[in-house]
Amino acid sequence: MAPPAPAADPVELRRLADSLRRAAAATRVTVVVDGFRLYLSPDSAHPFMSLAVPEDDEPEDWGAALAALTATFAAHGRSPRIEAFAELHPALLRSADAAGWRRAMTAPVLTLSPEALAPAPPAIGAFGWLAPDDAGRLEAALRGSHLAYGGTEDDAAALDWAPQLVRGLRQGTLLAGAVEVDGAPRAGAVVQLGGDAGELAGVWTHRDFRRRGLARQACHALLAGAFARGIPRAWLSAAEGALGLYLDLGFVNVGTQVNLEPL
Repeated sequence: MAPPAPAADPVELRRLADSLRRAAAATRVTVVVDGFRLYLSPDSAHPFMSLAVPEDDEPEDWGAALAALTATFAAHGRSPRIEAFAELHPALLRSADAAGWRRAMTAPVLTLSPEALAPAPPAIGAFGWLAPDDAGRLEAALRGSHLAYGGTEDDAAALDWAPQLVRGLRQGTLLAGAVEVDGAPRAGAVVQLGGDAGELAGVWTHRDFRRRGLARQACHALLAGAFARGIPRAWLSAAEGALGLYLDLGFVNVGTQVNLEPL
């Protein structure tokens, strides 16, 4: 399903960039370099645990800024990774292309207001919120998510995100939930809260339970819960193949996210 043409709303994208920075800072160590804020995981060197987000005020030389960013990630034993909104930073993308970075992901950015959230779908399993002290359910959900994203359930890396997840749940900067079928979590997601927005992320469904509506149920419950807390907007970057689900939930396209990694 092809996404609708991006509306490319710069004001909305700047709000989302601010939310992304705030949510990332809540559970990571922040380091500032020219043009970027780096958010480094204190717990794991896994590439997806740390990230950099461009500042609104661009540097004079993106090439020098990228070099400084790379050196700073290396100094902290972390792999460089940038999350940016393409419409806000075309010069960064050109410089990254010239410097040999690869566009690891390009995806539509979607937003949702509380009044646009579609009606709740029929309940298929039992949705439940994940709590920081419920170690058993948290581990089961993390292992299920790791399996859904191509790993194995007994892989130690499945629990890499556990300290960061627990920290966010305790702080109230992150919501997490899962739909259980036959007594085990089979689909779930998180909402990362930052400023006046929440990012729906990490949507997963166990590979043996796909195409049953479990992810839709989990996403709707999480979004409704975030809105009940007073968050005025939710957002996400839509993975390939999942766009239809998010459009059906009421999301609309406002731009494009590009994630950059060095070759």
